[in-house]
Amino acid sequence: MWDLARRADGALARHGVSLAELAERFGSPLHVVSAAALDRNASDALAPLRDPTSGPACDVFYSYKTNPVPGVLARLHAHGIGAEVISPYELWLALRLGVPGDRIIYNGPAKSFASLRDAVRAGVAMVNANSPGDAAAVGRAAAAEGRVANLGLRVTLGSTWGGQFGLDAASDAPETTVRAAQRDPHVVLRGLHVHRGYGIRTAGDLEGYVADVLAFCARLHASTGWYPDTIDLGGSLTTATVAGIPARQYRFNRAFATDLLPPDPTGHLTVAAASRLAASLVAAGAAERGVAVPTVVLEPGRALTGDTQLLLTTVHDVKAGGGIPHAVLDAGINVAEPTSGEYHQVFRASGPDARATRSYRLVGPICTPADVLYHHWRLPELSPGDVLAIMDTGAYFVPFSTSFSFPRPAIVLQDGASVEVLRRAETFEDLVARDAATGSDEPA
Repeated sequence: MWDLARRADGALARHGVSLAELAERFGSPLHVVSAAALDRNASDALAPLRDPTSGPACDVFYSYKTNPVPGVLARLHAHGIGAEVISPYELWLALRLGVPGDRIIYNGPAKSFASLRDAVRAGVAMVNANSPGDAAAVGRAAAAEGRVANLGLRVTLGSTWGGQFGLDAASDAPETTVRAAQRDPHVVLRGLHVHRGYGIRTAGDLEGYVADVLAFCARLHASTGWYPDTIDLGGSLTTATVAGIPARQYRFNRAFATDLLPPDPTGHLTVAAASRLAASLVAAGAAERGVAVPTVVLEPGRALTGDTQLLLTTVHDVKAGGGIPHAVLDAGINVAEPTSGEYHQVFRASGPDARATRSYRLVGPICTPADVLYHHWRLPELSPGDVLAIMDTGAYFVPFSTSFSFPRPAIVLQDGASVEVLRRAETFEDLVARDAATGSDEPA
């Protein structure tokens, strides 16, 4: 599932390159991105759109917040994947990477007015307003630029995230905002944006979600006469080999040392399958309403890069006592925070090969009892210096990482036997580079 193999010396390797040797060469911890997996996922995701014989399909925009590493993003964009951004920084980054405006969608609940002007100036495909005030601000930004903006409205349904996100579909806010946008000469109301938030793992998950979206579109059409030209279904597609750990399983693992069970990858919905299914459902809904078929957009993050990256970490110490040995790693919640609630396969990368017969508590280097990756994980016998590989770390490991007492690790790209640095490791000097000088008579 990960292009991994055991070499003759027992070391775990990918394309002949020993993972343990990568950790020694570039430092540990270390993020390792697979170029082959990135290319495969991007090509597969866009294949339905590029094959007119396969029926309707969705356009694909990558969720920057999932893994905002410029080298990763640039490789996805080279395949034709668009950029879905949720902050002024991410918008700036997409433009800096040369993404055309019409391949950018700007979401998020806190868009600065300056960034709205930047988005309008760049001619982004859609600025999805999160509230009536946000929609009005898009119009003001467009007026300030002397242009017309492409406006979308984010809506929250009963089956999606709510709270600070979007216009509440149970209120009259969507209709009111549509009518205000129709009167605004500085915006063209292009589309509707909905983000489920909760994982879409199967075809049934997607069918139920799209049915809710289409029911809302029908209601909006009946009350305002407006039907979206674009339906942006957001993200929430999952990675086959990653899933949230059920509460009962977590408690049994912690109390009784039962194994955490990997998710069943069979029946998992790929981006390509989701593209075909969602577009077909939307086309059928448009035919039923007698309206033009909208463009359908997916914004996958985890499903595109989750399984394209792994994290290497070295065993610093094996501490006996307390009923279970603690394997103290140089990567903890500072760089592997998602392990606190998600299943990620863990392998010993160092040889020789051996059966996983010993249960360890995998803990990090931070001085807090909360720095536990997994309470019980069976591995071969561990010794200081052994390297572990935590799989499927291409979603939220990098953006959730912190410099909590330790600099953040390097990120490298492996392309066959070739390995290049995408982001160097932080240094101690990096951690204080933005601080005011001390020992100076000058006021801070």
